[in-house]
Amino acid sequence: MMAKFKLTRIAAKIAVIYATFGFLWILLSDKLLLFVIQDPETVNRLQTYKGWFYVVVTAILVYVLIDRQLRSQQNSNRRYQRLLRNITDCIYLADSQGNIIDANNATCKKLGYTKNEVLTKSLTDIDSKINLDEWVEFVKTAKTDQNFTLEAYHIRKDGSLFSVEVTACVFDENEHRYCLGVARDTSIRKKAQELLVQSEKMNSLGELAAGMAHEINNPLSAIMGASQNIYNRVFTDSAKNIQAAEECSISIEDVRSYLEKREIKRMLNSISEAGVRASIIVRSMLNFSRKEDKQLCICAVSDLLEETIELVSSDYNLSNEYDFKKIKITRLYEKDMPHICCIGNEIQQVFLNVLKNATEAMTDKAYAAGENPELKLQISSTSSTILIEIEDNGPGMTEEVRSKIFEPFYTLKDVGRGTGLGLSISYFIITDLHHGQMSVSSIPSVGTKFSIELPTVEGGECT
Repeated sequence: MMAKFKLTRIAAKIAVIYATFGFLWILLSDKLLLFVIQDPETVNRLQTYKGWFYVVVTAILVYVLIDRQLRSQQNSNRRYQRLLRNITDCIYLADSQGNIIDANNATCKKLGYTKNEVLTKSLTDIDSKINLDEWVEFVKTAKTDQNFTLEAYHIRKDGSLFSVEVTACVFDENEHRYCLGVARDTSIRKKAQELLVQSEKMNSLGELAAGMAHEINNPLSAIMGASQNIYNRVFTDSAKNIQAAEECSISIEDVRSYLEKREIKRMLNSISEAGVRASIIVRSMLNFSRKEDKQLCICAVSDLLEETIELVSSDYNLSNEYDFKKIKITRLYEKDMPHICCIGNEIQQVFLNVLKNATEAMTDKAYAAGENPELKLQISSTSSTILIEIEDNGPGMTEEVRSKIFEPFYTLKDVGRGTGLGLSISYFIITDLHHGQMSVSSIPSVGTKFSIELPTVEGGECT
């Protein structure tokens, strides 16, 4: 409406100038000729050329006015085009049927299409959740030039999704209705929010874990100590055991035989094993919550990862379920990478947890003919960070599982196979102790990738 009014005002301006010049020409031209030329016959001869002169002058005047306006409009269009080209948000224009009729360069780049390809698409091609019939009805009844905002997931040419926040408005032009939308990529912002929430959750749960660990430790020590004393006072040939049996006129071998028949020895062993397992959990909880001043050293990430692979290969408990040596390992290491300042054994603990989880996950997948378990290890660097990516081709996980994978005590393993603390402690070691970042991405039935980013050494020394 504003553009139409502006054009009407420009046309009226030109018409007024033209009419004013014509009025003044008719009113003053004859008087001017008589004033300049006193001879009436000469004036009459010039009357023939006066009309032609008027046509030429008015044509030049109209040309100048229109040319000036067109140049101003072209300059304005160039400014708008430059603005649209340099905006990093996706901007697209759709008609009332949902067909995309224009888009900026950022839209093409984000979606992975050429400009011509984008112009053949409809809104349903870039957002599969849109119901076209409902959208057409909404556009038809929406108020003109009123903004609305919504969240959506746009689809790239390769099928991948990214989250966006769309601000759009509906407007009318030349008796047709259009929708102009600006889509801002929010995937990085959402990831940062996830990491922030995860970090806050870790801090609060770390304090809770410390309190629980201390409270559990005392009765646990008493239980383990008592079970060990019972075992020693029955199943060892100490002098006091033999003397006590003789005083009661009982053979110690008979006592042991009775207790073994009643499976007391097995029960004591179960108590001891459960106690050891509980103490490991308590120690893990304390490690999770404790911030100690430990010795930092300059390390090569590739060396730490290779040493961890050796540890996993020799893990007896893991080998009972799956032979790690049967897994294909692809190494993609950059050469001459910078070192990191870290607590070496803790970084190895992180690698160990990730590798063991990947190996155990791959045991649960039934591979097709010709497909084998594989780990892809990639290390790359920037000017200030090193990125370690550990990717498997296991069963992957759903978005719900992925969002909870770093939470303490969250596990999908059977009882006795995992505590649910390994990855949460790994996250704590990377983010809190080493000021890095740790994230995971996964596609069900395709695989999972853990990404670990650590700062490199500045000045060649640990600080």
